[in-house]
Amino acid sequence: MKKAFPPETRVARWHRWGTVCMAWVLVCAGASAAALAQDPINSPDATRSLYLPAAEEPAAEPAVEQGPAIEPALTLDALSMDTIVGAIGEEGGGGAAAPAGEPAKAPAGDGPCLPLFTVEGTGGGLIVPMAYLVNAGPGAGPTGGYTFVKIGKKTIHQASITQTILGRLELGYALVTVDLGDFPRDVQKHTGVDIGFSHIVMHNFNVRGLVVPEGTCSPYMPAITGGVTFKYTPAVQEIDRRLGRGVRALGMERSNGTDFTLTASKTIPNVCFGRPVMVTGGLRFSQGAQLGLLGFGDAYRLTAEGSVCVPVTDWMAIAYEYRQKKNPYRRLGSLVGEEDSWHTLCLAFILNEHCALACGWGDFGYMINHREEGVWGFQFKYEF
Repeated sequence: MKKAFPPETRVARWHRWGTVCMAWVLVCAGASAAALAQDPINSPDATRSLYLPAAEEPAAEPAVEQGPAIEPALTLDALSMDTIVGAIGEEGGGGAAAPAGEPAKAPAGDGPCLPLFTVEGTGGGLIVPMAYLVNAGPGAGPTGGYTFVKIGKKTIHQASITQTILGRLELGYALVTVDLGDFPRDVQKHTGVDIGFSHIVMHNFNVRGLVVPEGTCSPYMPAITGGVTFKYTPAVQEIDRRLGRGVRALGMERSNGTDFTLTASKTIPNVCFGRPVMVTGGLRFSQGAQLGLLGFGDAYRLTAEGSVCVPVTDWMAIAYEYRQKKNPYRRLGSLVGEEDSWHTLCLAFILNEHCALACGWGDFGYMINHREEGVWGFQFKYEF
C-alpha cells in the first residue's frame, strides 16, 4: 500500500527540490560568469544596450583594383539585444566605432534604465519578470526603486534594492506594505473579531541567475533566467490566531513560502514601425495567496505569465503584461474571494541613463474582499 505523506512532508520535499534547482541555477550562472571573465567583449549585456546606437564596423581597406567595400546590412546574427541598437534609431548619437579588428561594443555606463522592478522586486515590468537582469552593465552599482499601487480602498507601497554581479547573478530585497482598507472592518462585521492590523508587511528575498544568454548557439535563442523568491508575511500567523485558526481553515499552511520562476525573453528588431519588440514568457511555481500577502497554502501550483514591450521612442516604452493566478484558499462568501488573473498596461519613461519613471493601469479581479478593475500605480527607479 502506498504510503500517504502528511502535507508538511510534501512541502519539505518541494523545498528540497527547490534548493537543488536553485543550486543548479547558481552553478550555471557561475559558469556563465566565468565565460564572461574570459571573453567579455562577445558576452551579451542585455540590459545596457537597448537604446544605444550601434557602433559601425570599420570598412575593409579596399584593394587597388577593387572599389570601396560596402558595409553589410543587418543580418540574422543581429537578432539579440546586443546588436539591434542600430535598428532602434541613430538619432541619439554616441557609440564610437570600435578599433580595427575588434567587435563593436556598447560604451560602459550608457544605456536605458530598464528593466523596471516587479511588485516583488525582481527585474521586469510591474507584475511580470523579464529574463534581462537589472543594471547588468560592467561595473554597475546597486539599483533602488519605489512603487506605489492604488487598489480600490487598499494601497501598496514597495521599496526594493538590487545588485547584479558579473552581469549574471541578480540579488535583491523588496519590502512590501499593504494598507488593508476596509478589510479589517468587514472581518469584524462578519466575525465580531478585531484582527488588530490595518496593514501587513511582506519581505521578499530574490535570487535570479542568467542561465542562457540571448543569442547563444542561435540568433533565435532567447535569454533564459531562473529565479527563486523567498517570501515572509509575519502578520498572517497573528491574524489567524486571533480568528481562532479561521485563516488556516480556508487553506493557509504557513506565513512563509518560496516562488520558483523560469523566464525567457527575446528582443526582435524592426517589428513595429521599425522599432524592436521584447517578448517574454515564463512559468511560476508558488504556494502564495495574493502573492503571499495572505499567507501560503500547502501545495505548489503552476501558473504562466508573460509580457510584450515596445519601445515606441528612445525615451518611452509601452508594455502589456499578463499574470495567471490560481486560488490556494477556499472562498468565504464576499469576505475572501477567489483570485483572478492580473492584466496591466504600463508606460515607462527613460529620464536618463540612471533613472526611469513608470505608470500603469491594471485589472486585478477579486482582491481579497472586493473586485478591483481600475488599479493604478507608478514607480521610480534609479541605478547607481
